[in-house]
Amino acid sequence: MKNLLKLTLVLLLLVSCKDAPESKESKIAEGLINEITGKNDNVNERYNLLMKDLSTKTLLSNEQLLEAYPKKLGSLKLDTDEGRITSDKTVMGSFGDGTIRLEILDAAGENMTGAIIPLKMLHLNKITSEYNNTIRYSKKERNGVLTFGTDRDKDTKSDYQAELRFLYDNRFYVTLEGKAMNVDELWDAIGVDDLKRFKEFNK
Repeated sequence: MKNLLKLTLVLLLLVSCKDAPESKESKIAEGLINEITGKNDNVNERYNLLMKDLSTKTLLSNEQLLEAYPKKLGSLKLDTDEGRITSDKTVMGSFGDGTIRLEILDAAGENMTGAIIPLKMLHLNKITSEYNNTIRYSKKERNGVLTFGTDRDKDTKSDYQAELRFLYDNRFYVTLEGKAMNVDELWDAIGVDDLKRFKEFNK
C-alpha cells in the first residue's frame, strides 16, 4: 500500500513534467520509479557487497597513507614534502603551486559508511549532465572508473573550478579539485600510475 501511494505520487509528478521530458524533475521521478519497482536492485546489491567487504578491512596507518600519497600528479609536483593527515584517515595535499588539490579517504572499516553512501547516491542519480546557473554536474565513466564531476564558471568565487569524485580500487574515496580547468582537463592532468601505491596497500 505504501509503495502504491509512492508510485501514484511519482506518476503525478511525471505527468506534470510531460512538457519537459529531459527536465531535472523528470529524471528525479525516473529515479524514484526505479527504486520502487526494483530496477535499482543491482546497484544497491553492488554497494551492499562493497560495504560488507570494506567493513572487514583495517584502516591504513598514517604512515602508510603518507607513503602511498603521490609525490607527483602527471607533470605536477607535490607542493610540500608530503601530504597531511586529518583525523578521519584522510590524506590531502596540493600540486603545481596549488593548481590541483588531492584528497584521499581510506573507506575501510569505520569509514566505510560515510564514504560509500554518498557515492551510491551519486550513482543512483539519473542525471548524467545538468547545468544549473554557474555550475554543471556530470556523471561519466573514465578508463573504467565511474566519476562524478562538478564544473563551475571561472568567474565564480570558488577557489577551484573543477571537482571530480570517484572510488579508487573499490576502497579509496578520491576528491580532485582543479583551478582554471574543467573536469575533463582535471582527469587528464593525473597519470595512470599516480595512485598505484594505494592499490598495493589494498589487501
